[in-house]
Amino acid sequence: MEWIAAIGTVVIVGTVLMLLEWIGRKRQAQPETIRKWIHIAVGHWVFLALAWINHWYIAIVPLLFFIIVNLVTLKRGTGQMNQVERISYGTVYYPASLAVLVFLFFEQEPMALVAGSMVLAWGDGLAALVGKRFGKTFYTRGKIQRSFEGSIAMFLASFLVLTLTFLFYELPSWLAVSYGFLLANIATLIEAVSYRDTDNLLIPLTIGALVAFAL
Repeated sequence: MEWIAAIGTVVIVGTVLMLLEWIGRKRQAQPETIRKWIHIAVGHWVFLALAWINHWYIAIVPLLFFIIVNLVTLKRGTGQMNQVERISYGTVYYPASLAVLVFLFFEQEPMALVAGSMVLAWGDGLAALVGKRFGKTFYTRGKIQRSFEGSIAMFLASFLVLTLTFLFYELPSWLAVSYGFLLANIATLIEAVSYRDTDNLLIPLTIGALVAFAL
């Protein structure tokens, strides 16, 4: 039944991806916006996996599948999420980072898996959407330009999802809030200084590791 559940998660995620691309086309949204809608939605796969699957080696299979699919579609340039201004391996790094989290934490430290996934989904996703829509004050690192407005969105979203995650796993309120605040700052700093799409790797792995070994 776990293998059937794993296939079910692939079907659900695939359906969500196609639905978001269809909505994006209907609304004539920019490819980068569609990409970030998908970015936010896909992170919630962890809840399906934790609810339906018991073993990490089964939970990791859908992620390996999406790594291959995303790499193939990236090379072919198919799908709205790949119609961006530059070649981006973020769609490959994303499931790769979740696969590492599943390998390390799925069975023993699920809170770390959820924390890393939610910060990547909501924090990084909203940072890009808010920065693109409302960004007026910019800073650069090499050729990469980011906005302070996006960084603020990154911090606030990360702080919220981390605090909610810690409360869900029944940590004391003071610890959930204080540690959520600390990790949100770390995640925001990583997003600000990371090169191109490496934040899709660095953010979830760093947050997951800090949650697993410090809480």
